[in-house]
Amino acid sequence: MRGVSIGVLGVLVGVLTWAVNAGTPTTSAAPPTRSDSARERADHLICPLAEFIRSDTQIALLAGRGGSVDLQRVSGGEWSSYRKVDLGDAGGWIGGVPSGSGVLMAESGAGWSGAGMVNTAPGSKSTWMCGESSDMLMALGGSTLEEDHLDLILYNPYIWDSTSRVAIISELGEDTPAGLREVYVPAGKTVKVSLDEPLRLRRFLGVHVESSPGRVAFLLQQAGNQETAIIEGSIPHTEWWLPIPDLEQTETHLLVASPSDAPSSYRLDLMTETGPVYGFVEDDLLPGQLIAVPLSDLPADVTGIRVSGTVGLVAALRMESDGLLAIGPGASGTSRRWFLPGAGGDGKSRNLAWLLNPSVLPVSATVSAVAEGAFSLQITIAPESVLAFDLDLLSGLAENLPGYLVEAEEEIAVVRTSQTEDGAASYSAGAPVD
Repeated sequence: MRGVSIGVLGVLVGVLTWAVNAGTPTTSAAPPTRSDSARERADHLICPLAEFIRSDTQIALLAGRGGSVDLQRVSGGEWSSYRKVDLGDAGGWIGGVPSGSGVLMAESGAGWSGAGMVNTAPGSKSTWMCGESSDMLMALGGSTLEEDHLDLILYNPYIWDSTSRVAIISELGEDTPAGLREVYVPAGKTVKVSLDEPLRLRRFLGVHVESSPGRVAFLLQQAGNQETAIIEGSIPHTEWWLPIPDLEQTETHLLVASPSDAPSSYRLDLMTETGPVYGFVEDDLLPGQLIAVPLSDLPADVTGIRVSGTVGLVAALRMESDGLLAIGPGASGTSRRWFLPGAGGDGKSRNLAWLLNPSVLPVSATVSAVAEGAFSLQITIAPESVLAFDLDLLSGLAENLPGYLVEAEEEIAVVRTSQTEDGAASYSAGAPVD
């Protein structure tokens, strides 16, 4: 595998409860469907590992070329080859990961690729994506209420030591405990920090990590409602799309924050069952502010949200009910091709793709299971709407199914939900593989 350097986000987050004015929506013009420049692909993907009790964690890969992929493991200050993966004719693979903490690095080569992690445990479901190197990451949606437990996990896959500058903001404002403002992360090692005691009884938390020298990756591991959720760091973008899934959740919050240290502005455009509402909210976004919007403050028939900003920001959903905790960022922009990692069709969970069409015209798309002999179906997504598609229809008799591929004639946004029989669920954006 080529020498790689992993980057991770650093972002300042704040928390501020916000209520939407439910008056007459504005009639601003429809926004462009994509504001980010063309995506640049790295030649490797970084897959942080998380430790669970009595669980099964798998990594799923998809590449736009055949052949093999090297998986390298970084753990305990050592760098080693984990395994060489044969992608086969379908270009995908899924398999177990080593126990313990650390990082898997997947070589992706020059072609498009995507990867993600899927964990299933008794009463729990977690999904998080593998990412690319970056000098800025943001994670939103943590909580330390009475029954919650929140850990910050820092990963350093580099060959040199690093010091991470950590900034945490809650509904109380700047809220970083003195002992957490700098965390030393040795080369090739993982550091896990509990946020429970120093930050007890916070409803929402956002974490910004900036490291020097080099870069570190991080996850937030959230436990609550008898379930565990992994919150991945995300690269800020100026546009986010968030289909709103129906998981029978009783409470959902939209979370928005920016790493910018200067005042900026943001905008919410809504998709509803009766049509789009442009410019439902247009407001300032202050440095260090995380906006927490209860979906109960939005129209009852909202099916999707576009969040755009004058600077890069991150938007995520936190969904909760008895036995359900699903937290994840939305889709950062749109793409014609999406990879949804993780198998389905086992009869023990319900797997859905939520396809959001921002165009004013219908869009045709093909959804395929990534396996030889698996099924594919062509569907049409109505203009400015969200379509829920049952992925389990495609699994057939395929074994070791890495996941699903969505290919559309125009750019769309796609997220995936997976929900177990006992109600535990996960929410994660697909990997754009243009």
